[in-house]
Amino acid sequence: MTISTMPRLASEVSVSLLGVGSFLPDRRVSNEEILEYLRPVRPDGRPLEPEWVVRHLGIHERRLDYDFGGRHKRSRADGGLYDGDLALRAGRAALADAGVDAADVDVMVDVTTTPDMIACQDHFRFLMAELGLRRDVDLVHHNLGCAGLSAGFRTAASSLLAMAPATALVVASNCSSGYFGPDVHDFYYKHQSGLGWLAPMMFADGAGASVWRSSPSDEGKPPTGLLSVRNETSPDIELVTYPAGGCLHHTNASNLADHVFLMDGGKVAEVFPPLMARNFQMLEEDWPTTVKPFTGADFDVDAVARWYLHQANGVVVRQAIEMLGLPPERVPISVDHYGNTSAASTLILLDEDRRAGRVKEGDLVVFLWIGAGNGAMNGYAVVVL
Repeated sequence: MTISTMPRLASEVSVSLLGVGSFLPDRRVSNEEILEYLRPVRPDGRPLEPEWVVRHLGIHERRLDYDFGGRHKRSRADGGLYDGDLALRAGRAALADAGVDAADVDVMVDVTTTPDMIACQDHFRFLMAELGLRRDVDLVHHNLGCAGLSAGFRTAASSLLAMAPATALVVASNCSSGYFGPDVHDFYYKHQSGLGWLAPMMFADGAGASVWRSSPSDEGKPPTGLLSVRNETSPDIELVTYPAGGCLHHTNASNLADHVFLMDGGKVAEVFPPLMARNFQMLEEDWPTTVKPFTGADFDVDAVARWYLHQANGVVVRQAIEMLGLPPERVPISVDHYGNTSAASTLILLDEDRRAGRVKEGDLVVFLWIGAGNGAMNGYAVVVL
């Protein structure tokens, strides 16, 4: 196994967090609204009720820019929000929070599985123009799911270490509403798996962004920023499928029904505990060489001001809190009212905590991620704010 921590972090070059931002659509969509749209039933034919969703998924409502009752997604010209719009608003908010002009960004890393366009990173044309990025900015797209920030942070840190001093913008976005139009309703409703309703019930729209800057470390000052980041991949585990549209199964009349996001909810519930435990193990293994030399603190859950766990669903997150022995008051949960915003979920949590004053400069925070991507991914990051 290759150890993928980055030993230069905080020792030679600091990769400091300058700002955070997030964006969520205003529209709140209840369980009742989606159940009325898709009408899923139990094996015995009984309709699935809203209470089942709360009991098994821990979700009461989510943010989606889609009118399920009218089966309508507005166009961008009419005010509809798409992946680029979400990323743009979160990116602008993070740059404003950091006090950084977009023209000073040297690297932009975009983490999303729902880009406006899928070929040749063409969705960056919109983001570059609207943000006002330079023509020579380094652009990287990670088409990864809920654990994609592990790769996003590593990519940004690698570039910043090589280019120091430099500035990076990392954006994570999810626009599942773009896939729930009336033309695909029957594909979700009648999908042969019987689980076509799960993705619209679980996933939601939202984006989070962060701004990072590299500079030579100052031995006279306490470390700030990214101290450690590490991730692993399990290609034998398939959590989310979307088979159509690639070279192997290019889009044609016979595979239109394959243009739906399908999530294996049972598999997610099965792998979430062991992969989260693996994250915790990696964090504990790496701590003596990546965190303690700069903070002086031994590994201890109470040394962490805030634990940001990916918001897969409320049930598995609460199970993980108990399994890992984390103090519940230090683990924020938002999936109950925002839904699963994929890789954006933990950045949204951090942004809300910072704006509410629940975390402050100098606090040590830990991210723990699990999700689809190359099969399945898991990872962690340690950051001093």
